[in-house]
Amino acid sequence: MTTKRELTLDEIAAARGRADERNRIEPRADRVDYDRKNGHIVLHLRGGAILALPASTIRELRDVEPRELRAIRAGFGGESISLDALDIDISIPGLLRDLVGMTSAAALLGRAGGAATSDAKAAAVRENGKRGGRPRKAPQLA
Repeated sequence: MTTKRELTLDEIAAARGRADERNRIEPRADRVDYDRKNGHIVLHLRGGAILALPASTIRELRDVEPRELRAIRAGFGGESISLDALDIDISIPGLLRDLVGMTSAAALLGRAGGAATSDAKAAAVRENGKRGGRPRKAPQLA
């Protein structure tokens, strides 16, 4: 039998930190649409990236009629593609891993993040410039 207990503030803060980290590194969708003209599922990812995937390449959607795909949406806080009427939920990180490989998906999403600018990045660049720029890589000896 399990007993109930109150969570401590430290445990709550740690859980929020883990959730924030997952939100930062895992692909999440703000919106999911069906592009009827091209037959694509369109993922509008947080951070601004947009991915259009042919519905036919997604195993769970191969037998779904285009009229049914109009009801597609982002589910579970942007972690999945959902079709409620057919009880279909597809993990977005899992889908990207299966379709393009985890390394490629991470590179694709990281590229968008790396292109982002912020006051902190600008300040870091200025500081590095004062010291002569980015440190040179040490030569590799064979």
